Amino acid sequence: MYVCDNLTMRRTADEAAATRKALLHAALEVFAERGFNGASLADITARAGVTRGAAYHHFRDKSALYLSTLSELWDEATGRIWAELEGDAPPADRLRAFLVRFITEMEADPVVRRLLSVTILANEAVPVHDTGMADKRAATKEQTARLTTLFAESGLPLRPGVAPETAALTVISALNGVAITWLMDQSLFSPAAQAPTLAGTIVYGIAGA
Repeated sequence: MYVCDNLTMRRTADEAAATRKALLHAALEVFAERGFNGASLADITARAGVTRGAAYHHFRDKSALYLSTLSELWDEATGRIWAELEGDAPPADRLRAFLVRFITEMEADPVVRRLLSVTILANEAVPVHDTGMADKRAATKEQTARLTTLFAESGLPLRPGVAPETAALTVISALNGVAITWLMDQSLFSPAAQAPTLAGTIVYGIAGA
């Protein structure tokens, strides 16, 4: 009796998690294609293959789905990328691997590409704009602080006059610049092809390594 109940509960929880994940990925696709205002819950649920009732079970409305999509899928995508900074390799090698992975996935990973498009290129009025901007600022601060700590504690020899925080800001700014430049005109270059050279240039600029 209890075994069956536990199995049923686990299956129900797994199904709910799968539905939520399907909605997040479908929402990202639709928001990237049509923008926030052009997307509807009907479009998103149809893309996900679930009912509108299932969507409302997980998200209060389209705005809540939009914020959750960006927050949760960014966390999932960047978790893999930030993992490149871990390990026992020399600090410059880990930083280079992190940059190569991030720049490569801008183009190679459709989820990262859509996230960048929705986050950077959106120029429409979104009801949750203030919340979204606050989330972006918080994420940038967290990323800058994380890189600052890495540069301060890793032993990576920075160029004279380059403080750890300056190095961190340089990395964040460079990555944002690469993303914006490519998204604005994807015929200019291939991030995946240029990733090793771009990463090496960024590392050389702050550390000369």
